[in-house]
Amino acid sequence: MTEHTRSPEPSDAAETGASPADSVGGAVHEDGKASRPDEQSAPAMDTHPTDDEARIAGVVVQTRADVGDKSPERIADVLRQRFADIGLELGDDRIRALAAEVSGA
Repeated sequence: MTEHTRSPEPSDAAETGASPADSVGGAVHEDGKASRPDEQSAPAMDTHPTDDEARIAGVVVQTRADVGDKSPERIADVLRQRFADIGLELGDDRIRALAAEVSGA
């Protein structure tokens, strides 16, 4: 007769399974090991602060790609919404100037 080994039951898995410290690839290790100097240990966006003008330029580029063929009024509406989404308040004159830049007018 062939002897069969039984698979662990779900209740057994917790006792025999891997611990979080056994994992790699982004897992936090319990051993408190320091990262290497060339190792990224924080999100890239947090390591490269961006000033407001760079953020404005990025919104303008993205808006041009998304709605650059629309009317300046529509582009201005999109710009207002996107700047509000990222927490930047720009005056109406600046919004209109950026909309004109995006539309090529």
